[in-house]
Amino acid sequence: MTEKLIFEQPLNERIRTFLRMEYLFNQFEQHMQHSSPWDTHSAVKAVIDILGMVSRSDIKRETIKELERQNTNLRSFIEIPNINHGRLSLLIDQQSKCIDELHGISNMGQTLQQNELLNAIRQRRSVPGGLCDFDLPVYSYWLNQPLAHRQKIIQEWFAPFVILNTSIRLVLQVIRDSSEPVDQIAEGGFFQKNMEPNQSCLLIRVLLPD
Repeated sequence: MTEKLIFEQPLNERIRTFLRMEYLFNQFEQHMQHSSPWDTHSAVKAVIDILGMVSRSDIKRETIKELERQNTNLRSFIEIPNINHGRLSLLIDQQSKCIDELHGISNMGQTLQQNELLNAIRQRRSVPGGLCDFDLPVYSYWLNQPLAHRQKIIQEWFAPFVILNTSIRLVLQVIRDSSEPVDQIAEGGFFQKNMEPNQSCLLIRVLLPD
């Protein structure tokens, strides 16, 4: 089976934000699978970047809006015969659960804003090489603690974003699964397609053999 390279182009600011968040969530999860202090450092940076994204825009509200929009659309499919009603019901239930849990969060990541170590790391990150041992020895000491201790702390830092992670992945899954790829040829590297006026397009996906 030929592997595919997938390029995605968001067509509105909401989807662009979701893709950026997914990128950071993927970074965090990738580095949490490894044990070196360098991987721990990268996981911490991902948490700080996620916190920065959440602090700058109302991602919770935008996520709820998109989940509700999708949920309403999917419910309209319930009466259609010859579809996978089991999978549809599961998806609708997952979306409803995410909406309820997001509504239950008042200030996402607010406690992290007061975290002394994270604030020190954020301040020093703006300086090239600013996280050297001699610049922030307390962080260097923390990075060299046993892996279990480091990961426990980082998971606690990431905990406020778990439901956001689940929700955004669910939103993007529905969008990505909403259509099947169509073969096209870009003559001389150029391809143009006129969109249907009544068709709402959120994301362009280009799949190429690697």
